[in-house]
Amino acid sequence: MGLNWAEHTVEIDAPIETCYAAIIDYETFPSWQGAVVDTEVLDWDEVGRGKRVRLFVDAKVRKVDYTLDYSYDEPKRIEWDFVEGNGINAADGHYLFEDLGNDRTRATYKLGLEVGIPLPGPVARRAHKSTLKGSVEDLKKEAERRAASSPKASNGDRAKTREAELAEKAGIKAPRPRPPAPDTTEGYATAHEGGSLIDLPVKLAGRAAGLGFGVARRAVGAGVEVAGAVTGRAARMLGRGTDRTHEYDR
Repeated sequence: MGLNWAEHTVEIDAPIETCYAAIIDYETFPSWQGAVVDTEVLDWDEVGRGKRVRLFVDAKVRKVDYTLDYSYDEPKRIEWDFVEGNGINAADGHYLFEDLGNDRTRATYKLGLEVGIPLPGPVARRAHKSTLKGSVEDLKKEAERRAASSPKASNGDRAKTREAELAEKAGIKAPRPRPPAPDTTEGYATAHEGGSLIDLPVKLAGRAAGLGFGVARRAVGAGVEVAGAVTGRAARMLGRGTDRTHEYDR
């Protein structure tokens, strides 16, 4: 009878590593692969991937199960050798993943089956194609779900990155961020912390120089007034202290 071949390709909005990790996560298949009723990992390879796996599948016309030995070329290719089956006499094929960039992947599933039950050729082919297509579409949904929930980057972050890449290709430069507005009160505090009161107007003028002539004039005037007021008060205090000293000496 020979193998009945079918193939289906989809593009997935998820990194190639995410797609690969999903398709070798055999124990989770029943929760997101619509046709898979159950799975059993019978043996593992040296790095913890499923080596021999039994799959129980609802193949539309009837439920079948078969055991496959998997081999890997991570993260681009997965293929298998048929071991045994109930309702399946042979199975061959592979999964191919192509990195499209920008966290997108092209996935191709090619599978040849020889069913062990008498079925008209057209019925067997339709059931095979339908099951295979559903499997790839289910992978697309699962990989995109995993990518969206990944802490690596939010959808908004990926969108911004994509926009920046497109802008760069188009020769559009991103606008430079505006510098923060200067703090006009900083000059007073800084001038008061260091130097003499006589230097205050000069320091304030220097601080205000970049803000325009009018601001500089007001800053100098304010500095002179502050310096004059403080100097006058200091003089009066010194005078009163001198008077008290003279009264004590007397």
